[in-house]
Amino acid sequence: MQFIKILLWVLLLVGCFIFWWSNETRSSLDVGAAIIEARVSTFALGAFLAGFVPTWLLWRTSSWRLKRRIKTLEDAARPNYTAPPPAPAPLDLSKEQISTSPAKPAVSPENTDKAGT
Repeated sequence: MQFIKILLWVLLLVGCFIFWWSNETRSSLDVGAAIIEARVSTFALGAFLAGFVPTWLLWRTSSWRLKRRIKTLEDAARPNYTAPPPAPAPLDLSKEQISTSPAKPAVSPENTDKAGT
């Protein structure tokens, strides 16, 4: 699709150049402060561009603005789900863990007697 777009733009530019080159008749245009003398085809292409460029810019800006508005509305309509916290790992209550006792208690009764006297 991109190739077709480029091909059409190149053909349009080549056609405009051929139109400009084939019309050699010169004319003058009085714009108030100055008189511009150029080919008739230059005036025709200038008038075309004077009408096309502002319209194209208006279309591009409105398209850009509408795309931003649509994206904002889509983001607002999308529910904001957060991932639930991961479930804790189940305890492994095998017999080895239950039957084993700690090697040394943190506080032994012998240490508390010495600290109090």
